[in-house]
Amino acid sequence: MEEIFWNSIADYNAATWPWQIVLMSIAAVLTLILRFRPAPWAKTAMKIYMVAVSLWIAFVYYMAYGSVRDYSNVMTIFWCLIALSWLYDLATGFSTFQRSGKSEVWGIIMLVLPLAYPFISISRGLVFPQITTPMLPSSVALYMLGMLMAFNRKINFFAFLLVLHWSVIAISKIGIFKIPEDALLAAACIPSMVIFVLHALKAGDQQHKPSYTVVRMLVIAVALVLAGCMVAA
Repeated sequence: MEEIFWNSIADYNAATWPWQIVLMSIAAVLTLILRFRPAPWAKTAMKIYMVAVSLWIAFVYYMAYGSVRDYSNVMTIFWCLIALSWLYDLATGFSTFQRSGKSEVWGIIMLVLPLAYPFISISRGLVFPQITTPMLPSSVALYMLGMLMAFNRKINFFAFLLVLHWSVIAISKIGIFKIPEDALLAAACIPSMVIFVLHALKAGDQQHKPSYTVVRMLVIAVALVLAGCMVAA
């Protein structure tokens, strides 16, 4: 199973590396525009990009090159759901991709972390094309999570939950497929979940039941459990 996993990644990289560079370049340009010279067209373009890259993972990575793996159809459906969440955002204009100043530094760190994937693979002795890249599912999810944290004045809650769910899946992959690179996403999801939930609680009704203190302790407990699972993996 592990050999099939890495061979499918090698086939994917060998066949699509020029397109991967194009997609990464588009993401970099749009991110820089939103960070330094935000414009309405760039926000719309970023949502279109999120839909496109989600469908890329669903149909190119999983259907075309990952079909030899177990549950590839399920993963295709999952990434189609992420695409639908961004398509909904594109239609409603819900997410603003505006900076709030909260967790922005953490978001920027996560935006850069996908670039570390190939370097970690190379440091482990892997060679192209059998290495991880910024255009694999977990690194794309990490990028999305970074965007939601860095530009979080008003965010796509559905996409956030789906990406967090994928982060939990990534924890199990670390040990099963011997892919320690996914620890980047697994580690990033824990503080992101805590930050997002606690900010949401503070912004909401302070008279909710259970109390803010109880909910905060519950969120921290869940984060510790996830951290324990990651260490065990």
